[in-house]
Amino acid sequence: MELPRLQPLFEKYQDRGLDVIAVEAYRDTKRAEKFIEDKGLTYTFLENGEDDAEVVQSLFGVRGYPTSFLIDRDGRIMYAHLGFEPGDEVTLEEEILSLL
Repeated sequence: MELPRLQPLFEKYQDRGLDVIAVEAYRDTKRAEKFIEDKGLTYTFLENGEDDAEVVQSLFGVRGYPTSFLIDRDGRIMYAHLGFEPGDEVTLEEEILSLL
């Protein structure tokens, strides 16, 4: 539910510096590729690593999905949100605008 709702935000604000990077945490590449294609998503997707290369939990402490972070230009996490409900993209857009 979350990823397709990020696409319009990415398209609207990418020229102002917004970048969206999604991490496929379950390492199901084929399923992720099909989803990305079916939904017409154009932002960056990465696959989570394993063991020492695992990033979702080890670097960001993610324990539940989906988890979103807004990171400023200096690399600081400025906003974190766990879960996603319809309408959360409105709050996310407000947070994005506060950082651009």
